[in-house]
Amino acid sequence: MWSIENWIDLAKSISNAGYTPLLLGGSQEHERNLAIQAGSGATYLGNFPLQQFINLIDQCDLVVTQVTMGMHLTLGLGKKIVLMNNIFNPHEFDLFNKGAIVQPPKECKCFYRGSCVDGTSCMDTLQPSVVMQQVESVLNSN
Repeated sequence: MWSIENWIDLAKSISNAGYTPLLLGGSQEHERNLAIQAGSGATYLGNFPLQQFINLIDQCDLVVTQVTMGMHLTLGLGKKIVLMNNIFNPHEFDLFNKGAIVQPPKECKCFYRGSCVDGTSCMDTLQPSVVMQQVESVLNSN
């Protein structure tokens, strides 16, 4: 998972660029989203049943996500996406010319473990500025 601090930095960058960051997620992300909202001023409306969650995604111009159900819904809705990937083969994803994949510069060796075998998560090496560059690039593409 990407750190709360990195999400806060990204949300601030999105806001500073003139966009409205909206935090999405289910009950498992609720506490994280509250912390990100408190640190960044991003909009967080809470978590909702699936149909409302899908509707919120459909109202977004772009979704930044890791490999989650949100990614699948975003792609299914044909929305623009910036996908943060660390453990999957990036060649297995088809973003349908609607987005970009960003990966940490440090190779992931942890895969499905709860903690990193090196002691430092590869996701800690993915900088919010790199993700923001892709956000701008994808939003400005056709």
